Amino acid sequence: MWKGRLLIGKDELPVKMYSAAQDRTVHFRLLDRDSLSPVHQRIVRKSDGKEVPKDERRKAVPLDGGRAVLLTSEDLKELEPEDSRDIKLTRFVPTTALTEQWYEKPYYLGPEKNAKEYFALVKALSDDGVIGIARWAMRKKRYVGALAAIDGYLMMVTLRRSDQVLAVPDIQPAKAPDKKELELAERLVEASAGKFDPSAWQNEYHDRVCALIAAKAKGKVVHIKSRQRPAAKGSLADQLKRSLGSAKERKVA
Repeated sequence: MWKGRLLIGKDELPVKMYSAAQDRTVHFRLLDRDSLSPVHQRIVRKSDGKEVPKDERRKAVPLDGGRAVLLTSEDLKELEPEDSRDIKLTRFVPTTALTEQWYEKPYYLGPEKNAKEYFALVKALSDDGVIGIARWAMRKKRYVGALAAIDGYLMMVTLRRSDQVLAVPDIQPAKAPDKKELELAERLVEASAGKFDPSAWQNEYHDRVCALIAAKAKGKVVHIKSRQRPAAKGSLADQLKRSLGSAKERKVA
């Protein structure tokens, strides 16, 4: 999807960027109910409902007191970063330096030319247990990312900025668990322990929507049954005991 070059000091390594995740959202088209003709949105003035041509539209940022700052396309274009293929590695930090709230979107990086240097960098990152903090501009937008070695290849994950990450809120438990409840919770964790299997993560809503679409495409009438989650009954200890029993049954199965 994009080509660039990693800059590490005075050295550079040409790379290709690939998507590492895909959008599986079902996208709908809007139709008129009676004619089933496609419909589209129009930009109109709220005052009289008349359509506003594209060259007469302006972007504005609202301020206090009903005021606003107007920005033109030319204003915003001047602020866009210059086109570049450089991905500059600014520093290397331990993999534990970043926690999950900093990570945003993953991309694979593959070798463009010199595969030996590429895989040497992969091994160095893996052996040293570090990730590289990188900066680059791509498609009129600036990015900060973390370069890591994953499964023998390079992966770049875009990072959120510091003003996007919130501090941990001051959350206090209503009551500390007693010894019995704590022991049950620990047994529940042990009973549910197992290997990580991402294929077990199914998007149930997405699957049901796709099944409904497939059935309707064949002219079938589908009756949707609502699912109700049973209300929790009993104390926390009782709930943990039931969860522990269910976990043991799943493990046996």
